[in-house]
Amino acid sequence: MAGRKVTVPSKISKVYASDPYTNVLLYMVAPEFSLGLQPGCLPFREEDKRFLRKEVAGLPVLATQPPGGEKQQVNLEEILRLKPDFALALGGGAKSDSGRAEERFARMNLPVVFLKIDAIADYPAAIEFLGKLLGRETRAKRLSAYARDVFAKVEKMVAAVSPEKRVRVYYAESADGLATESDRSFHTDAIRMAGGAIVHHGDIKTHVGMEKVSLEQILIYSPEVIISQEPDFAVNAYRDPRWQKVKAVANHRIYTVPRTPFNWIDRPPGVTRIMGVQWLAYLFYPDLYPTDIRKDIKDFHVLFMGVKPTDADLAEWLK
Repeated sequence: MAGRKVTVPSKISKVYASDPYTNVLLYMVAPEFSLGLQPGCLPFREEDKRFLRKEVAGLPVLATQPPGGEKQQVNLEEILRLKPDFALALGGGAKSDSGRAEERFARMNLPVVFLKIDAIADYPAAIEFLGKLLGRETRAKRLSAYARDVFAKVEKMVAAVSPEKRVRVYYAESADGLATESDRSFHTDAIRMAGGAIVHHGDIKTHVGMEKVSLEQILIYSPEVIISQEPDFAVNAYRDPRWQKVKAVANHRIYTVPRTPFNWIDRPPGVTRIMGVQWLAYLFYPDLYPTDIRKDIKDFHVLFMGVKPTDADLAEWLK
């Protein structure tokens, strides 16, 4: 998917997914080929490991391989000892450094296949590409059809909402709520797709993001909804008189992103965003996006993750 050709074995049994993005996608499409999970993909809580497929139980935790090359901690000898048939890497899009990755894997004498999955809209094509590569076309078509259906449904709803009437959203990424992303950041892709008008504007300054802002600036932004990555933030904000002046807090519209077993919208911004977009659309526009969100979430988990959440799980995620 990066415009290059690569030779891989005719019989594939093991694949090294070298970053969180491809790691989770491989897990969704064909977990039986996976060598393990990246640390950034592991469940947030120990008790959430029950949501992982049995195919990956007991597999080693792989060293992290950030797509931008920062702070690489890859044990090349360990990866080669596992004898993968080839590697998967993020490539072909704006966030990737395909040349550097290609050179690194060439030194390992390991073929590398790039998947273009920068944006949520890239996932149907990437799922089908990976399914064809691994001989899992039937499953891949089911997954991609589900994704395309979700995207079409959400896109139709969002198109009916004029830009000036879209819900104003602040994305809080830290426990104090003062780290955020701009409207142009890939970290906010799910929020944008679901029709959220992100209040913090500007170009993303670094791949990591998490730009610092002040509470005074958030008061000026006056968001109607806050999407939070940290559960402690909502607890603290509802108790803090200063945050009570923010419209979203006063109206009790802080929503904490579930991470079971993978983050629903970001960090890493993976394939579970297909479900996260539905969740966000439901939160932003419950009247315009009438759906049985519990059924949507359960269906996604069963189809993509191979596990069935309980009613108690759904209540916990949606409380």
